[in-house]
Amino acid sequence: MKILFVKAPSIFTEGLVGVVGDEFGAYEVKAYSPVEQRTIMNENAELVIIDLDTTVDVQPIINFYLKEEKKVIVWTANLDNSHLVELFKENLAGYFYNGMEKEELITALESVIQGKVYINTELYPILLGDYRKKNAKNVNRPIGVFTNREWEVLELLIMGYSNEKIAGNLYVTEKTVKTHMSSILRKLNVPDRTNVVLTALKNEWFYI
Repeated sequence: MKILFVKAPSIFTEGLVGVVGDEFGAYEVKAYSPVEQRTIMNENAELVIIDLDTTVDVQPIINFYLKEEKKVIVWTANLDNSHLVELFKENLAGYFYNGMEKEELITALESVIQGKVYINTELYPILLGDYRKKNAKNVNRPIGVFTNREWEVLELLIMGYSNEKIAGNLYVTEKTVKTHMSSILRKLNVPDRTNVVLTALKNEWFYI
């Protein structure tokens, strides 16, 4: 099994390879410069992490591995990266931001390997903001998935409320809200609140 980093050579890239290699011993971890596209596409990798902050067009690499039904993560240090919104439509396995700490990186990769989508919270306003603008206003909520109270918690979460504010609006304790949130995360099989919101919007359960 193999994890590839497509990122310009640097001490930082070497450090990433070392950290991921240490944490995911069952995987062979390698790094290639974006200019080595032919070599990259000859690798049989299960997971490919591609840096968007390059002058090289990395879309062919993304397209190749998506066609091969492999997990693709894009990585950027630029919150104004013009490709992010378009790439969000491709439903990649992950959207990483360069400010991620080691612990978050490991957690994010574990989630992706388990088949979940991971989006760094720094990128969330960009991706969600565009999605909200482009979709119709009809809601389509499934029956029997959530309790009435969980739907209420979800609605307030979509509005950007913290657990404390949700508790105040519903006249319950913050502990109760956390219990509902844990249930929602479990039912949706997502790692965090960001992915709860994105799942709800993608499925047209809510609009803002």
